[in-house]
Amino acid sequence: MEESENKQTKARRPKTGDKLTLKIDSLAFGGSGVARADDGIVAFVRGGVPGDVVEATVTRRKRGYIETRADSLVSASPDRVEPRCAHFGGPTGGLCGGCVWQNYPYHLQLEWKRRQVSDCLERIARVPNPPVEPIIGMECPWEYRNKMEYTFGDGAGGSLSLGMHRAGFFDRVVNVDRCHLQAPRLCELRNMTRAFASARGLTHHWARRHEGLMRNLVVRASSKGDVMACVVTHTGDFDKYSREYADAVASGFPEVKSLLWRINDSLSGIAVSGEERVLSGENHIIDEVCGLKLKISAASFAQTNHAQSEKLYRLLIDNAETSGGETAYDIYSGMAPIAMLLAGRAGRVIGIESNPDAVADGRENIRLNGFSNVEMVEGEAEKVIAEQCAQAPPDIVSVDPPRVGMHPKVLKAVAEARPRQVLYISCNPSTLARDAVELIEAGYSLERVIPVDMFPHTAHIEAFARFDLRPR
Repeated sequence: MEESENKQTKARRPKTGDKLTLKIDSLAFGGSGVARADDGIVAFVRGGVPGDVVEATVTRRKRGYIETRADSLVSASPDRVEPRCAHFGGPTGGLCGGCVWQNYPYHLQLEWKRRQVSDCLERIARVPNPPVEPIIGMECPWEYRNKMEYTFGDGAGGSLSLGMHRAGFFDRVVNVDRCHLQAPRLCELRNMTRAFASARGLTHHWARRHEGLMRNLVVRASSKGDVMACVVTHTGDFDKYSREYADAVASGFPEVKSLLWRINDSLSGIAVSGEERVLSGENHIIDEVCGLKLKISAASFAQTNHAQSEKLYRLLIDNAETSGGETAYDIYSGMAPIAMLLAGRAGRVIGIESNPDAVADGRENIRLNGFSNVEMVEGEAEKVIAEQCAQAPPDIVSVDPPRVGMHPKVLKAVAEARPRQVLYISCNPSTLARDAVELIEAGYSLERVIPVDMFPHTAHIEAFARFDLRPR
């Protein structure tokens, strides 16, 4: 009888669609709040911040946790702040997918980001008391993005929208009027483009059906205010409007020095893809970072926060122990900004990059800045690294990998080459921690980790880590 009563009183595990009242205690990597349901299972709450009590709906069940969406506030955290953006989506957020923490004070955002880097290193890399230093934040964490990719979609009443993906959806678009992460003039350019397309009855591209014309607008600005704009369509039917659009941009936005049109008929969600045509100006803009000139084309990767990228690059260079004759590798080199900064201190630098557009820009940047001791190797790092290390063993290696971290073959080749330093820029603390395991086992010590907040009001975390080879 007693066993039967215990079964009856045991809390039932929540199912998808259930409504729960949850108190949020912390923040998870990725931005969700963390709470405990009545049965003790961990609940990730999209839209909540620590101290909130929310009514939430279970959206997904996993073996060890549930995912939920905050629907309404029962009681608000004392730390909550009013979001600046009208598209943030009410008291629990979740409308626009661009930001997750506008309702949380910036200094607390920084605290949680630092904590999450430290937690990953402790939990995944098993580094006790990891050497994580204070995070480098921004004095003014607004209007910092020099690049945005906007998507055309279906607006209210069948109108054309242009903005950000709705949180949690790949095929729904929030019609953004003012994004506070980007400069006002770039927002005006986006709004003009939407009005231009809407007035001519142009259709948006339906991702599910792969039909319709207008796909994306990508805007990018240099530190000096020059702008590149690239409109992306599904077919060439924009041709009949392209000259008129170029004239409208020229008359209203003289700072646009590069106006491009790309025809992207692929199923891929990558915005800047396909055939490129120059509507006006050049096919690139020139930026400056840490005193270097950088040629940036539409498909090349460049850090989207100019002020913070300079701090990040300076961290790496200041931690590079060089005397002038070293061979340095810059893996995942992009347009070669780090390679060129290293070239000012090392004897020879080899940049490795798989994106042909970035390699072309990198080689032009090396020429523009007058470096004779830097070379670019085009190819996937995991396919070329072993041969390069055999030909010219590196003394120092810098890496700036994608979110998935270093490829295992790259890690193996670097470990076997035994450079005296590995300088690691990470955009994902969990893969940084995973790679740290391999480097520590290969004989390196983790000397410093310094988070740099490149993306205020979002959950993205960037960090610099320095690994030094231990004496045998």
